[in-house]
Amino acid sequence: MLTEEQKLELQEAVAVAFEAAKQKEVEEHPVTRKVTGGETEDKAWTGGAESLEGDPKGGFKSFGHFAMSLIQADPKSGGQVAPELKNWLAVSKTAGYMEEGDLAQGGYLVPTEFASTLLEKSLEMSIVRGRAAIQPMKSNRITIAADVDADHSTNYFGGITIYRPGEGGQKTPKNPTFGQISLTLHKLTGLCHVSDELLEDSAIALEANLTRKFSTAIAFVEDDDFLNGTGANQPVGAINAANPSLVTVTAETGQGAASIVAENVIKMYARMYPAGAGKAIWIANIETFPQLATMVLAVGTGGIPVWTPGNSLAGTPYNQLMGRPLILTEKCQALGTAGDIAFIDFSQYVIGEKTGGAGIKVATSIHFRFDYDEQSFRFVMRYDGSPTWLSALTPKRGSATLSPFVVLNSTRT
Repeated sequence: MLTEEQKLELQEAVAVAFEAAKQKEVEEHPVTRKVTGGETEDKAWTGGAESLEGDPKGGFKSFGHFAMSLIQADPKSGGQVAPELKNWLAVSKTAGYMEEGDLAQGGYLVPTEFASTLLEKSLEMSIVRGRAAIQPMKSNRITIAADVDADHSTNYFGGITIYRPGEGGQKTPKNPTFGQISLTLHKLTGLCHVSDELLEDSAIALEANLTRKFSTAIAFVEDDDFLNGTGANQPVGAINAANPSLVTVTAETGQGAASIVAENVIKMYARMYPAGAGKAIWIANIETFPQLATMVLAVGTGGIPVWTPGNSLAGTPYNQLMGRPLILTEKCQALGTAGDIAFIDFSQYVIGEKTGGAGIKVATSIHFRFDYDEQSFRFVMRYDGSPTWLSALTPKRGSATLSPFVVLNSTRT
C-alpha cells in the first residue's frame, strides 16, 4: 500500500511524463489550417500547442469537421486519428487525471467556439435572459445583498427616515436595512447518440441540426425555469408563487372562468411599481389571444373593442398592451390559471452563471455507444435565477401593493 507521500510523488512523476509526451506529440504532428475566405492571415491557426490554445475552433474548420475526425478515430473506421484531433487532445487533456480529454478514457472535449454557438442561439430564443441582470459566480453558491424596501408609508429602504427638524432640533440617525439573495448553480443536461452513418453522410447537416435542436431545447427549459421555477433544484420563477414579491390582481366579479377582460389588464398595469412601467413587458399564454382580441369596455348598453385593430380582422393583431410589448408564448400558464398573463420588469430578476465557464458545455464520446455504431454528444449547463425583490412594496399613499412582477388571479367566476 502506497503512503500519501508516495502517491504524491507518483502523481508528480506521471504529470511530468505526460507533459513531455504532450510536447513531443505536438512537435511531431504539427497542423496547419489554411486561411479560408472568411479569415485573414493573422487569424489563421498555424499549428502548435500555443497557437491551438488560442484557437476557439481547436484547429477544426467546423463542427462537422470535428465530428468526421471522431469517426475516423473509431477503431471500426480504421482508427486513423487525424492530426487536428491529436493536437486538440494534447491541449485539452488535464495532466494526471482521467477525463474526456483523453481518447482512451471516453472521448474529446468539443472546441469552445462550437459550444458558444449553442449559447448564442439560445439567447435569441429566450424571453428572460436578455432582459435580466447577470451575476457571474466563481463558486457553486453566492449570496448577494438585496435592498429591503417594503413600505414607503413609514420609511425608505427598510429604515431610512427623513425629518424636518426646526432650528436647534436634534437629528435622529436611521439606517437602511439589507437582505440577502442566494444563488446556487443548478444543472441542466442533454444527451444524444448519432449514428456513424449520419455523421459520415451528413457532416455539414449534422452541425446545423444539433445546434438548432439542442440550443432550442436548452433555451426553452432554462427560460421556463426563469418564469415558472419552484426554487427546488431550479430557479425561483418570476411568475411562480414562490416569488416573495409577486403581486396577484383580483379578477372581476362575474367575469367568467378562463377569461380575461379589459379591466384585468388595466388593474394589472396599475400594480406595476412606477419606475418599472417603462421597462416592463407583457407575457401571455397563446391561449389568451381570443380573450385579448375580444376585450371591450362598456359604453352605455354596449361596448367598444380595446385591442383589436381598427379595421378588425383584416389587420395584423397588435403586439402591445398599454404601450408595452406583448409576447405570446406557451411558457405561461394555461388560460384561467394564475400566470396565464403577466406584466413583468425583468431588470429586477437576476441570473447567476459560472464565471469563465458560463454557457453550454459540450463533450462527445466515441466509446459510450461503441457496439451500436453511434457517437454520443453531451450538453451541460449550470445556472440559477431569482427575483431581486424580497417583498412587494406598500406605496407612500394608497393601500394596493406594487411590484415588478404582476399576474392575474386564477379565481375567475
